[in-house]
Amino acid sequence: MEAKVLSFQKNQALGIVQICTDNKDTFSYIPGDAAIKEKKIEVMEISESGSVNNINILNHSKDFVFFMDGDILVGAKQNRVLNTSVLLFPESKTNIPVSCIESGRWRYSGTRFSGSDYSAPLQMRSAKAHQVKKNLEMKEAYEADQGIMWRRVRDYEKSYNAFSETSNLSDIYDSNKDNFESFIKIFECEKDANGIAVFMKNKLLSLDFFNRTDIFNGYFPKILKGAAMEAYSMKDTEKSMEEAEAKYKALDFFDKFDTMKIDIHKGVCAGEERRFETEELTGFELVYNDNLIHLTALNLK
Repeated sequence: MEAKVLSFQKNQALGIVQICTDNKDTFSYIPGDAAIKEKKIEVMEISESGSVNNINILNHSKDFVFFMDGDILVGAKQNRVLNTSVLLFPESKTNIPVSCIESGRWRYSGTRFSGSDYSAPLQMRSAKAHQVKKNLEMKEAYEADQGIMWRRVRDYEKSYNAFSETSNLSDIYDSNKDNFESFIKIFECEKDANGIAVFMKNKLLSLDFFNRTDIFNGYFPKILKGAAMEAYSMKDTEKSMEEAEAKYKALDFFDKFDTMKIDIHKGVCAGEERRFETEELTGFELVYNDNLIHLTALNLK
């Protein structure tokens, strides 16, 4: 995969590099949030009694529909986060692996899930991706460690001194939403970009790349809001990432990616996942018919 850096932007401890890769915009699919709003899909519990780590999505449309690893779904019996990225076939019903991010509620607040305007914090996504990789190796299951997810939510509660009656990640985010949105306001999405590298101080925290520039444009603020939960309270330091180093580290990933050991697994719905893990990064490619749908890499440290 060939990559070109388009820009570097920074606010305090948070820096981003936006990237354009070759072979983009080769496949047509729509984002899950838009599909929910347009009533093209229904997202629900698997049954009346429900299951903490599984939900169902009915795709009534003729479109492929995409959800990203870390997408937050709110409502039904408790709020969930997707364990991995998913490409739904048109006119399909799919059982989706999820984790709970609201441990104190198990009752309906509505019959269906809706989307949210932010994704899971990046360290939560990283911990989850590492657990999923282990469980895929052991039992071919897209499962995370639910206890670790709940502990992560409690950590964010303490960090922001934000009480949630149901230990709900969304409550913690909402109590600081204005601060987070103001914090990321400086960042502007490049119209030709289809990927982003996120840095915290001088560390590469995550990379996310999408087939389509319009899908990236939609996820750009969601990813940054998730990153803001990690970075907002940090002050700029002498270890803050500088432009030249950030650009080098972002492109260096692509040089190393081609040599990484890959484990291939059948995707949750359409396509296959190509999982990798190094001492520093864990992640995967979701590929369908030789089209890269989503690539993510997350810092393990």
